[in-house]
Amino acid sequence: MTRRSGRHEDFQTAIDDPTVLDLRSSLAQKKSIADSEQLRRLEHLSVLDAYRFYKPDDVIGGTSAAIIHGIPLSRGFPPQRTRRTRTDAAGREYDARLTLGAPGSPVRVEVWNVRRTYTSRWVVRRQAELGDTQRTPRWQGVPVTTAPRTAIDLARIGTTLDGLVACDWLLADAAGRHGHDGRQRMRERMAEAINDCSGLRGVNRARAALDSATGSSESVSESIALHRMNELGIEDIRQQIVIRDSEDSVIGRVDFLVVAADSTPVVIEVDGAIKYSGYHSVGTAGADNPLFREKKREDALRRMGYRVVRLVWADLWDVSRLRMLLREAHIAC
Repeated sequence: MTRRSGRHEDFQTAIDDPTVLDLRSSLAQKKSIADSEQLRRLEHLSVLDAYRFYKPDDVIGGTSAAIIHGIPLSRGFPPQRTRRTRTDAAGREYDARLTLGAPGSPVRVEVWNVRRTYTSRWVVRRQAELGDTQRTPRWQGVPVTTAPRTAIDLARIGTTLDGLVACDWLLADAAGRHGHDGRQRMRERMAEAINDCSGLRGVNRARAALDSATGSSESVSESIALHRMNELGIEDIRQQIVIRDSEDSVIGRVDFLVVAADSTPVVIEVDGAIKYSGYHSVGTAGADNPLFREKKREDALRRMGYRVVRLVWADLWDVSRLRMLLREAHIAC
């Protein structure tokens, strides 16, 4: 039994929450993605809390720092096996490496250290020198990379896509807390973190991640979709657009809006399992069924002259299929 932690509010609350025991005791049963992510984050926090072999000059970083800051990681690898590489034949990145992992699988603490590198069953120690502005004491007195530096490091040790997901989340979080000015300050802090990494391996991926991040994506899936559309050369992508009918009533807010080659507005929606967690195509009727509400909204959009393209998780990892779906909607790519 892992001891209690007074260092992390989420972990403290979770230990006292009986639903956590239910999640852990039912690993053999199929759980929603949200439940699996919650449990997996608690497993990471538990290991970070219990680990006792930090060196005096260690700084917690990488995916461990992301867990502490609440920064999201990709919830899984592509649905089909792909080569574990950063780029495809055309030089585009497509295999996100940094994930939470499956509940119950081993967890390793990730740290930066100015003098040594070392990998064992319990720890991954990478070499880096971090200034005082790039770290903050947040876990058992052990310094942790700041949230902006953590996002940049995720791009450096993973892929541009990993960094984009992190940068998007931090920008959105800053905007939610402090408005447009807060988002701009966060972007500046991440730009400073990139400058501090100048000359280090992977810094170009970090620059590309920050350049692509808008802070308007509301999920990992939307960040990946944005990344894919940028890869395909689609321009003038608008996010989180509220669409109204002729009577100025709100039909809904759409994930992406672009204009097709024939000047028709195209709505691009990214479906995620979390959005429909706990619901099924049968057994939940009428307005209480999110699938039913989505269909009504889509019908209304089509009546107003919008084309609608719906993307699922698998589409985001199959660039050829994604290109076909967009071309069918007359979106040049």
